[in-house]
Parts: sequence; C-alpha cells; structure tokens
Amino acid sequence: MYLVNRRRKIYLVLAAAFLILQIFHLRSLLSGRPASKVHNLKYFTWETPDFAYFNNQFILHLASAVHNPLPSRKLLSPGITCPAIRGVQEATVIPVTDVFDEHGLQSLGYETDFQRWSDPAAKAASTKRVDYYTDIAEGQSQIIEAKAHTESYWQWSAIRFVLESFVLPWTPNRWRSAARRFQLTHPLQQCVDSVLPDLVPHAIAMHLRMWPSDLSFGQNDACYHGQVPVLKYIFSKCDWTGSYLYNNVLRVQESDTQPVIIATDSREHPAIVDLVRRLGPRAHFMEITATCTTAIRDAHPSDETQWRIATYWPIVEAAVMVQTESFIGSFWSTFSQLIAIRRQRIHRTFFVQNRLQEFVWQNRWIIILAFVGTLGLGVIRTSRRFR
Repeated sequence: MYLVNRRRKIYLVLAAAFLILQIFHLRSLLSGRPASKVHNLKYFTWETPDFAYFNNQFILHLASAVHNPLPSRKLLSPGITCPAIRGVQEATVIPVTDVFDEHGLQSLGYETDFQRWSDPAAKAASTKRVDYYTDIAEGQSQIIEAKAHTESYWQWSAIRFVLESFVLPWTPNRWRSAARRFQLTHPLQQCVDSVLPDLVPHAIAMHLRMWPSDLSFGQNDACYHGQVPVLKYIFSKCDWTGSYLYNNVLRVQESDTQPVIIATDSREHPAIVDLVRRLGPRAHFMEITATCTTAIRDAHPSDETQWRIATYWPIVEAAVMVQTESFIGSFWSTFSQLIAIRRQRIHRTFFVQNRLQEFVWQNRWIIILAFVGTLGLGVIRTSRRFR
C-alpha cells in the first residue's frame, strides 16, 4: 500500500510539472526569436492587406516591433494606407511618420529616413518576397517582404497580439511598453489636446462597437457565430441594451456625476439612444475642433486637409480615450483593444461585461488551475476504485 500511494504521489507531481512546463513552453513559443543587433542596411517589411483599415495596420506595426521576425534587420514600414471611406475619394498611402513621431518609431527599430527607397524600381529589385510567415528567413536581399495575399503575416500578428496582450498571463508588458512608444505627431497631438480638455482627465470613455466586429473573421451578423469558443461567453455582444450598457457605467464609475465620453459607429442604435437618455447630461460625444482643423491644415498642403481630417479623426478619438480616467471597450473591436493596450491606468481599463463575466475573466487562471487540479483528483479517485 505504501508503494502504491507513493507511486500515485509521484504521478501527481509529474502531472503538475508537465502542466507547468507546457505553460512555459507556450510562453517561449510566443516570445519569438531573441533580439540581436540591428543591421542598418537590411530591412524587414510587409504588404498591407486590402481589408486593413488603420487599426489593423497599427497591429501589424506593433506586432513587428514586439516580435521582429528578423531581429538583425531594421523595420521598414509600408506606410499607412488611408482607404476610400469617410469622404476620402481614393485610397492614399502616407508615410508612417505622418501619423507617429519619428523618435518613438526609431526606438522601436523602425527606419524613418525613406529617401533611400524613394525609387520604387530600385526598391523592388532589392526585395525578396515571401508568402507565409514560416518562409521568413535571413538571406542576401536588402529587403525581405511578407506578402499580403495569403494573410499569413497578418494572422500571425493579430492572433499573437490578442493572446499575449489580453489572454495569456505574464506576456502583456512588452506589448504595453511598445504600444506607448507609438506617440502621435505634433499636429495630431494638438488635435487630441483640443478635444474636451476639461472633461477627459476625469471622464469614463466608452467605445461601443455595434456592427460588425473586427474580429468576427468574416461573419456578417452582429452575434458573431464565428467568435472564439468560451471567450464569446465572457465578452458577449448580442442583445446589448441601454440598461445593460448603463450597468457597465455603474460598475466602473467613481461617482454618479462622472462624465461619460462615448465613441460608437452607430449613434442612432436603440441601445446607444437609451444609454444617452439614462446618462442625461453626463453623456458627451467627441467632435472635430477648430484647433484640430488648423493644426492639420498648417502641416499639409491645403488640398489634403479634408481627406486627412477624415482619416485622422478615429486616430484622434482613440488617443483621447487613452487619456481618460476610465475606459470601457468592446473586446471584439481592434479599436478598443489598441486603446486598452496603450493606457497607463491598467486597473481602470475594462470591457463591456456583466459582473459575473468580469469576475470569471479576472480570475481565469485561478479557475483554470483549480479545474485542472480537481480533474486530476477525480482521475486519481476513479483509478483507486477500479483497483
């Protein structure tokens, strides 16, 4: 009997050790290749997928900075594609330095002097293109580029961003540190500083993505049948009502007079209308300011003012919400995720949930370990009965 009990204890210890090793193995896989000295004459870059609006492009830039697939190379941004939406007549590509400050980009390993590659033919002749993330490897070419048509590099970047920033333990800090170094250029920061300056430091910011989700993976309905299993029950969005959203404000607010700044893609949605009614004078929406318009007009040619304002405004809205006292976002929106990862006040950053969902999410690793332990004990007891 003594030997049997001892053997069972050994098995239990081995099972626990195996679980711990698996967790650390997963973390090591997600940590990517180790960083090394950057060679100034060689670069890694990528193509921007056709579907990628600014938030998706930001994730690609952020993921490349956190996990450069070729750490011996500098990063060469493909630029920011401004799609033909919000009044923009035709898609336009602008340098990444039009949006983000050069010093922050340089600290993340990005090239900010684009004169060397101003000739498209010379750049194309120096570039080796690969289809899949697994094909990215060192070589003689001055530029190695991940092509967009397979979406391999985008999928790698997006999945790792969500997993490491919001799901797995121990991994978010690198993403937070890198995200905060993507500082806006002076004209855009002037815009940010001009929006509701008296309210922002004390306000709750809410981003409510009503339709459709960035992370619905091709689904065309508001309930996202393609959502990640389990997570869809923790960050649900179906059947949102004004009272449900208002309860989220009550869950977070520091006082019943705290202002609430709302950003949404549908101000006319019944749930938003009801939420605004319940909040009364506490509810505020962000609007473009004269200071912002002037800052953009002074920084660029006059014929570019209108489409740049249309392109920059969501970027400005997000940066304003980064600075608020509290934030409540929509988990399935990349817009909300990029706000959350940049915020300094981590403990005052939330997603739309009920109290039970919030409790489960905040204690998910304790719950998972307790479940594994209970399952292990159940297996041991069952094995005893059949011996």
